[in-house]
Amino acid sequence: MKQSNHFLSAVIFMFLLCGKNMVAQKKPVQLGPTGSDCIGALEINDTIVGPVFSPKGFGNNLELVGYELGDPYFIQREHNSVWYKFTIPYDCVFTFDLIPIRKDDDFDFLLFLYDGPNFCRDITAGRKIPIRTNISRKNIEVQGQTGLSETSVDEYVPSGPGSSYSRALKAKRGQTYYLLVDNPFRENNGHSIILHYKRLKPLPKGEFIPAPMEQTEYKIPLRKMVITVTDEDTQERIQSSIFVDNLPDTLPSKYPAISQLTLEVLSYRTYDINIIKKGYLLHSEQFIPKNDSLYTIDIKLKKMKQGDRINLGNIKFESDQAVILDKCKPALDKLAEFMLENDNITIEIQGHVNGEGKKNKKKFITLSEDRAKAIYQKLSEAGVELSRMRFKGFGNSKMIYPNPINSRQSEANRRVEAEIVSL
Repeated sequence: MKQSNHFLSAVIFMFLLCGKNMVAQKKPVQLGPTGSDCIGALEINDTIVGPVFSPKGFGNNLELVGYELGDPYFIQREHNSVWYKFTIPYDCVFTFDLIPIRKDDDFDFLLFLYDGPNFCRDITAGRKIPIRTNISRKNIEVQGQTGLSETSVDEYVPSGPGSSYSRALKAKRGQTYYLLVDNPFRENNGHSIILHYKRLKPLPKGEFIPAPMEQTEYKIPLRKMVITVTDEDTQERIQSSIFVDNLPDTLPSKYPAISQLTLEVLSYRTYDINIIKKGYLLHSEQFIPKNDSLYTIDIKLKKMKQGDRINLGNIKFESDQAVILDKCKPALDKLAEFMLENDNITIEIQGHVNGEGKKNKKKFITLSEDRAKAIYQKLSEAGVELSRMRFKGFGNSKMIYPNPINSRQSEANRRVEAEIVSL
């Protein structure tokens, strides 16, 4: 961190007597890749930064990825990004200007309030919501600038046409903020940042002034999600274990022995829903609430029979490897719980790869088998008896889309399934 701070100091200039045009005239300095990660955020100790070029790429850690277009809180993923951090010097109204050197360059920002040592980890896990964002389309009329302004009213501005500036922030002395600046295009002419701290002065001694109305604290709107579980054949509600991942830490992820669950959730978050009931197939799906106030999810459970397959689409691997991604642990846990709940079944774990237009080469079969074996081993570690499992790799011989035309179809080919071979 000391090296990062030292490097940033070399590119921070004091222009307290100069306007924004003077900032734009300086030759930008290329920032290194360290600043592209939250954990390596570059510390701002002055009121003006730059001009600088953003680092190329997203650094060593891709903190933000997989969000929906139109999400007011997050960009879809990091591109060419830089993380800054700064501490508020005194109680103030905080604003800032993010100034592209070239007005055609498009910059987005997300502003987070730091809250402890797990901060960066929580951002990567999707457990932290920014306090201000602006992801709107660049506005040439304001020279492509963005930031926080006292005249703006929106805390969050999603992608597309919208206000170039978001609402100013009342900040307290000693608070630390992290600012993510993202540029979706590899080539840009750099940017500068000007921070403004408008001091909140104390009341004159002995003088009574009516207190101004408190600024209303912005509350992120919640949506209601109702999950109902029924038997596919009888259409009657049945009690089961309902699992919902990616909820706030204050809520449990498991709700046993119920047939209906009502939760308040955030818009544009991806929620993994799993249903486990003895004698029924494991049900898994993802759901993304957007702007409606109420979402009803009706899940019909299917009774198991020999030959049924469970698509383990939520269990993914490193590219061209049999290494299960860390973020897939919850999905593995649900599969293990399903197997332990239904202790009478035997399964075959089947691996498949995406190898369109090619023969089923030995490396395809080996990779698919290694991936199936990786799940087999994880289930064994979770307490599932080896006698109840076997694994097999099919390579690219059973692709769902033999000639995929997009990444979604290619991803569907690259799968692992569990077939019920005996009950």
